[in-house]
Amino acid sequence: MTPPKKYIKVNGVMKMNPEYKRWKDAQGGPPSAPSNPQALPVVSNMDDHAQLNEDLGMDIPLAESTNATIEMMQEPEISLEAGMQPDEMVDELGRILGKYEVPMGLMNKLMMLSEYQSLEFIIDDSGSMMCNSDTINPISRRQNTRWEEAHQRLKEMVEVLAYVPFQQIGVEFLNRKDRISLSRNGRAPRVFLDEAYRQIDLVFSRPPAGTTPALEKIQESFLRGQGASIARYFFGDGLPNGGDRAIKEITRIIKNRADPANNPVTFLSCTNEDEQVEWMKDCEEIAPYCSESDDFDDESREVLTDQGAALPYTRGFWLICQLVAAMNPDDLDAMDESVPFTKTTLDNLLGVEHNEESYRHYFNCFVQAQQKKVVERDERGQPKQSDLLKKNTQWNYQEFLRAPVAKQIPQVQQYLQQLARLD
Repeated sequence: MTPPKKYIKVNGVMKMNPEYKRWKDAQGGPPSAPSNPQALPVVSNMDDHAQLNEDLGMDIPLAESTNATIEMMQEPEISLEAGMQPDEMVDELGRILGKYEVPMGLMNKLMMLSEYQSLEFIIDDSGSMMCNSDTINPISRRQNTRWEEAHQRLKEMVEVLAYVPFQQIGVEFLNRKDRISLSRNGRAPRVFLDEAYRQIDLVFSRPPAGTTPALEKIQESFLRGQGASIARYFFGDGLPNGGDRAIKEITRIIKNRADPANNPVTFLSCTNEDEQVEWMKDCEEIAPYCSESDDFDDESREVLTDQGAALPYTRGFWLICQLVAAMNPDDLDAMDESVPFTKTTLDNLLGVEHNEESYRHYFNCFVQAQQKKVVERDERGQPKQSDLLKKNTQWNYQEFLRAPVAKQIPQVQQYLQQLARLD
């Protein structure tokens, strides 16, 4: 049977074909993510791009940043840093992006990871990590513990890192002395991954035990890394030892750290008790180059509420945001600021140049999402002014169509200043 077209146009708007999704799922193997009929298409690699052009019967150009990234990956110096030959890297990375349905525009963001001297993962191994999370193990189909969730998310992140240049990866814990140090050493991605997985599986085979000395570990990490450029990722499920006092000190350290752009911090919460990790979200709000990421289901609901149904926030989009959102405050980490992406930004994130009908579809879905927002009330029972501002702001479509980035638009500058005063 001939497969249906993967990509279609509906009223001029490019979309993934729901019939193709159903056909693919019927072929066996794990089912793909549910199709969102409003979402713009995901183009993950050069094969997808060729398919898009064939299905739509026209040449859809790649976005400017995607072309630049592909050229970069064909430089021997860059590809060899990732353990591949110049003619392999685009296809090999594209294969992984296709596995997770990552828009190929995010390749450009991944290349930033080579700029850091180390990517440091700090894992909470306190006893409470044996409690349940709210995620499901994709193999056993049963509920994960928080420890299993952290294990799974770490391995997925390292799988992507195997296909991009990086200098060093470190994995350490709050209580135990184990430290994993991973380097490429010229190895091809799959060879590197086999050894990385072996070491990660070994340390996670021992169950967590102990308390949550998060403040002490974060202090130690920043002292040890003084003068270096380090991206830090903290997996945790709750309050640190010392409670509010420790939270205030962690927030102060991260807010006032030297050279934040070269020392981004990402919190990765692994829990079914969201109130226990609210401090991570609060820290994200006030510290520069700091991001917080929940599990995929929770994050995708938030993005749908903030961005609307047209943005194709796949599991792969979420996976890449965990790695690089903290380094990208103007787009990936600004999805919850209730400001639409400009057309140029949307094109560069998704990897292809959208026609105006497709961009207008995204913009209209964004506006509809803002209008549906529920206005929360403060402790006095009054409507939150920041929610009212987000809900009632009337954005000028033509400015977002033309401007390179949203923060160059005077209306956006005024809106963000007003939002900061209200928050």
